[in-house]
Amino acid sequence: MQKTIPAHLTSTYKLIQCAFPQGIDDQKYLPLLSILYKNMSDRSLAQVVAEYTGKNYYFVLNDVYRVGSMTNFSFEVIDLVKQKLMSCDYEKWLADE
Repeated sequence: MQKTIPAHLTSTYKLIQCAFPQGIDDQKYLPLLSILYKNMSDRSLAQVVAEYTGKNYYFVLNDVYRVGSMTNFSFEVIDLVKQKLMSCDYEKWLADE
């Protein structure tokens, strides 16, 4: 079920939905935020992830702020998340953003 999100976040919502059709598990949640953080505003990222996960926007926004200063994710997890995104046209999404 797609929720009501602003038009400018639709492509990001669909990217996340494609890469994580069963939801975003805890192990991949912060690495996903970290990857998308580089290409989105804090609030837009928090809004789209909150919509997709059903989490409170302000909790997600705090997580977004947290990943902005984190660099200690394992390369394996980051790579796994990127592979999921790549299989869902991540490169096209990057070009469009």
